[in-house]
Amino acid sequence: MKVNAVKYKEFCRQALINCGVSGDVAEATADCCVMTDMMGITTHGSVNLPKYINKMKAGGMLGDVTPSVINEGPTWARLNGNGGFGMYNGRYAMDLAMKKADEVGMSIVTVSDSGHFGACCCYSVYAAEKGYLAIAMSNTNKLMCVPGGKGNIIGNAPISYAIPRDGMHPIFMDIALSEVAKLKVVQYQKQGKKVPDGWVVDENGLPTNDPQGNNFSMCPMSAHKGYCLAFLVETLTTVLSGGSFDIKSWLFSPPETQANLGHTMIVIDLKKMMDPMEFASRLREYTDEIVNAPKALGSDKIFYPGEPNWINYDKAVKEGLELPDATAEAAKTLAELANLSIEEVIL
Repeated sequence: MKVNAVKYKEFCRQALINCGVSGDVAEATADCCVMTDMMGITTHGSVNLPKYINKMKAGGMLGDVTPSVINEGPTWARLNGNGGFGMYNGRYAMDLAMKKADEVGMSIVTVSDSGHFGACCCYSVYAAEKGYLAIAMSNTNKLMCVPGGKGNIIGNAPISYAIPRDGMHPIFMDIALSEVAKLKVVQYQKQGKKVPDGWVVDENGLPTNDPQGNNFSMCPMSAHKGYCLAFLVETLTTVLSGGSFDIKSWLFSPPETQANLGHTMIVIDLKKMMDPMEFASRLREYTDEIVNAPKALGSDKIFYPGEPNWINYDKAVKEGLELPDATAEAAKTLAELANLSIEEVIL
């Protein structure tokens, strides 16, 4: 199914509203999910909207709440997401972080007791497009093993940075600190495919290509290096936020169960440190040096971080957004839940 991206975002927004989500929450959620789809990160996009709605209807995520301030200072704030949609809580926290950075140059804002917030780049890129250098991160339920242990011991600590560029798409990275996101393993399972080496271990901590049900643990990327970085991310999103250590899976826990997720946003107002034109010039020089470096045998291009995603995004703008089968089915389900027609957005 190929859809008009602008119309599809409006369809998702209106569907959320029809299902009982407030306007601001629906706007942030639809924007994040469709932007993620356009970037090709479809595991974290609109495919999840029916699941969010079902979770909201069961009481596991609230669609009409706003974060509240626990405490704050000039350069920082701790927010409680009050069980609300993660996309709205994440955007709210990033807006506050940018506002504080405007005053003092840098800021950090945490959120506790939040819902699933999708791909971290939704927040870092959001800030970078406004001229800030930003980092966004979240905790997750314990789904990753650590060196020397077995079972689910730590979250896979998704994190993203984004760097603004004058008149161009931001440079960005968006990764989880497991070898892959768990949703990719779930997709492989649904398709009956073996997962690649190094993605997961079984309940005994042994490598497997055929994980059964939910009886597996994700492997940290680069072994102890990914584990140590995940420890930092979880410190910033769990310990520093004051949130719960008992994080629940938004996907595998009963829908009435709140996830209690934590997110952290860090923002640098570059113009406080350097003339924006000088920063833009230096970043362009540095980026050009890398992408124009000698290429490996058989390679015809070096990408800057995030460029493949922006290629997908620009193609979706020009030619329409191609929805994978799972996302297309979710869109049809969403239309039924919201009493809307999907036909008018299809190209």
